[in-house]
Amino acid sequence: MIKTKRLLIRPLMGDELKKHIDSPQEFAECMGLIPSPILMDKNTQEAILNDLLPNIEDSNKDPLFYTMWIVVEKSEGAIVGGICFHGEPDVNGEVEIGYGTDYGYRNKGIMTETIAGLIHWLKTDDKVKIIRAETEADNTSSIRVLEKNNFKIFQRNADYVILKLKL
Repeated sequence: MIKTKRLLIRPLMGDELKKHIDSPQEFAECMGLIPSPILMDKNTQEAILNDLLPNIEDSNKDPLFYTMWIVVEKSEGAIVGGICFHGEPDVNGEVEIGYGTDYGYRNKGIMTETIAGLIHWLKTDDKVKIIRAETEADNTSSIRVLEKNNFKIFQRNADYVILKLKL
């Protein structure tokens, strides 16, 4: 678990991830948390079922790089977002992240703080050298969140922007 000033960033293990897919409401209530109204959309659910779960259950892989990490706002006890990796570091030590914040918690620095906490944690892993994130070209909020954490634009086209941070 990663702790920041306002947040707890917690990886979900296999059984927890399955419970979260089946019923995000019930999962949150079992943990004594307020559920996220948007965290488990159809695309996220499919990604978990098709990509994350098969890898998290593989004993040869590091489950922390194949699960969803929930972002919990401490004072409210609410799940306010999520972040995940797109697998373990590649041969160059590069990992890719993806993330989302509930509508009611956007523009409050939640994801900026989440990514800062994740960066701090990743600096303790000598296999990770570069963090990569891809976002839509018109998603200025996401680009700004990454730039606040010292990511630099690596590639840009009309559809998307790739930003990277060297650790």
